[in-house]
Amino acid sequence: MTENRPTVRFDKARKELIARTPTSAQTSARAAKSLAMEVVQTVVMPHPIYIECADGGRLTDVDGNVYLDLTGGFGPNVLGNRPEPVQRALAEQIERGWHWGIHNPLQADLAELLCEASPCADTVAFCNSGTEATMFAMRLARAHTGKDKVALFDGSYHGVHDYALTKAEGHSPRSEPTGNTLGAGVPALVPRDTMLVLPYRDPNAFEIIRRHRDELALVMIEPVQSSNPRLDTGDFLGELIEVCRENKVLVLFDEVITGFRIEYGGGQEYYGLTPDLATYGKATGGGMPIGAVAGRADIMNSFTGKDSAPFIFCGGTFSGNPLTMAAGTAAVRCMRDQRATLYPYLHEQGLRFQNAINTFCANEGIPAQAMTAGSLFHLVFQAGEIGGSRDIGNEHRHAERQFYLHLMANGVIIPGIHIAFFSAAHTPEDIDQVFEAVKASFLALREDGVL
Repeated sequence: MTENRPTVRFDKARKELIARTPTSAQTSARAAKSLAMEVVQTVVMPHPIYIECADGGRLTDVDGNVYLDLTGGFGPNVLGNRPEPVQRALAEQIERGWHWGIHNPLQADLAELLCEASPCADTVAFCNSGTEATMFAMRLARAHTGKDKVALFDGSYHGVHDYALTKAEGHSPRSEPTGNTLGAGVPALVPRDTMLVLPYRDPNAFEIIRRHRDELALVMIEPVQSSNPRLDTGDFLGELIEVCRENKVLVLFDEVITGFRIEYGGGQEYYGLTPDLATYGKATGGGMPIGAVAGRADIMNSFTGKDSAPFIFCGGTFSGNPLTMAAGTAAVRCMRDQRATLYPYLHEQGLRFQNAINTFCANEGIPAQAMTAGSLFHLVFQAGEIGGSRDIGNEHRHAERQFYLHLMANGVIIPGIHIAFFSAAHTPEDIDQVFEAVKASFLALREDGVL
């Protein structure tokens, strides 16, 4: 359908949203005068929605509108918004102080929990974000191996530092992708001289690794790609580890999203695999900013130069911040103590939601599908099998943009990145309500003739 076709239902929903969010509009106008960038936009509105408070599975905006929250804080909030153990831990720590730079004992508490949860972890180093964690891990691998290149996969996401912004050139061969940069400002030598892009779920990736073994320090992979959430990757991950070990290349599981979400032990536990290194963020901090690198002791020793390991320089003013350590320790303990029921529940509800959406779309002839990995899901606006990110096209981009406005008008909020999350705070009735909102949004698109 053309983008110029009249969209009565969309226009009505958009006007109603604008009318009920005047304070968000005023806040946006004020922010535009001083902020060069805010967080990810929500929907096709003249202003974003600004959140005032959160509780459980819901968000309330500055105008008092309440939404079912599927943003999950962009992933950290496995337990939902403002879980009581985390709120209590933060309140207690604030009474003692929230930042002093030098050591605090809470770092050891969270480090011990992370080492127990992560099969690959002998030791842990904390930083402030998933981006910092992958950046430090690349430096660590280069120091340990004495080799310069790092490989990542087509469709991956590993943060926003220069190396992580290496992406597959869209017109390059699918089985032999070449690297390019996402956005301006990254020197062309970064993808050309320091990085490799591998084809995802493609055996030719192993041949490329063998070919570059003498210059390749590290292969990093998300156990579940956030752009392509699926759980049928275990065999590929297992073979990847075998090939890398045979060729003396380190393997890193980027568990920033999957850690403490798809299982307590993340992708490592779910697939029963042990890489050399892992990176963490999001859920590890209980909603506070955090990153972590975990791995084998002989590799991790480079953080300090222990046992004559080649020393790397890393640091951060807020790394190991006591507020983050308190929140993270409380959240991880809670997830550990509830793991026997928490993760089966999240998998059950995610699969139930996927089946309901996909059955509805198939019966109605709607070219869309839900892809899920436990409580992580992504609605993809096309029919047919999807093997990787290259199979996801833009044919229904206009309908997709309109869909998320309809969804918000129906009381459900998903971030502009369109990767969504269920939490322990979402009841089965909440998830049924999300399904009804999704269904109503699809039908509104159909009534307007855009899908």
